[in-house]
Amino acid sequence: MFMMNYFDYSATTPISDRVNEVMQRCERDFFANINAKHEMALQSKLFVTGYINRMIQALNISESSLVFTSGATESNNMILFGLAKSYPGKRHILTTSLEHHSMISPLGILQKEGYDIEFIPYLNGELDLEVLKNSIRHDTLLVSVIAVESETGMIHPLKKIKAICDEHQIPLHSDVTQAIGKTEIDFQDVTYASFSSHKIYGPKGIGACIIQKQDIKPLIVGGGSLSKLRAGTPPNALIVGFAQALIDSLEHLHERQTLVNQRYQYLVEQVSSLDQIHINQPKHGVKNICNLSIAKSKRNQTIEKLSLYGCFASASSACSGQEDLSKAVFNITQNQDYASTSIRVSLSHMTKLEEIDALVEGIKKVINT
Repeated sequence: MFMMNYFDYSATTPISDRVNEVMQRCERDFFANINAKHEMALQSKLFVTGYINRMIQALNISESSLVFTSGATESNNMILFGLAKSYPGKRHILTTSLEHHSMISPLGILQKEGYDIEFIPYLNGELDLEVLKNSIRHDTLLVSVIAVESETGMIHPLKKIKAICDEHQIPLHSDVTQAIGKTEIDFQDVTYASFSSHKIYGPKGIGACIIQKQDIKPLIVGGGSLSKLRAGTPPNALIVGFAQALIDSLEHLHERQTLVNQRYQYLVEQVSSLDQIHINQPKHGVKNICNLSIAKSKRNQTIEKLSLYGCFASASSACSGQEDLSKAVFNITQNQDYASTSIRVSLSHMTKLEEIDALVEGIKKVINT
């Protein structure tokens, strides 16, 4: 079992026992197509919508604003391309250089189509809100700022950003995938949001858009479904599993945060005494992510070595490929050596202290080889 000494929870999480139970029950007893009209379909719809309603209450959003997708990647694409279709005259987008690749890639496509993609700069490791304020134009389509950056755990101040956007009547989108279940999120601070189930101990293959302003044109059309914005037969078990994972992550948020903070402090204490370690800590960040630089050890080589020692971490976001230098770490430190030798250790309330001990021993071996 590779779960031993696992430090890549920001890439994906194991499905929880509770989620597994409700999904199995759904697949066994409530698997009928909820768009059908027979009794079994009606019972299945009642079961599934019960979980959806609980999810909506937990998120404190309206029923019409929740759209299920295959994951945050589809959600990001839906929001970005859907808005572009709705407002063809608005061809300016403000975003950050630290977005997930599921935003950077579609932004690149729009740029090739003539859109002006402008990256808000950082000042002393924090987003320059004054530049953001002065960069909004009459043809700005939206501002998109990731809630929690995935390599360092940096938290962006969505409430302040939303206030600027509201002042100029510009919508704000945020990919909250790395934030939900790890820190407080108020969905009144965004116009649109996107996130995935598999980051919060739910199943892979499902995520959501939260669309507070109903002005997006659909990308996937067909028969009836749960939302007019996305056609397709609803995946009953994935929905209830996602809902249960979301409910659990919010109900136990503070308890899990406390445990993660303890694990983070323990890890920091253990590695701080090692001469070749630098901790790349943002001014404001979640403690689920601890970014470390190991001097003279290239990031991808470090990950390979740690894996041989039975410790599984990552160099960066799993979707960003094998980049040699971390833009996120360079943004915080302004140091190329730190950015080229950094690794991401992501923690969970499930992380055991003995796992951290094993990781520290693995890091010592990397330093000495």
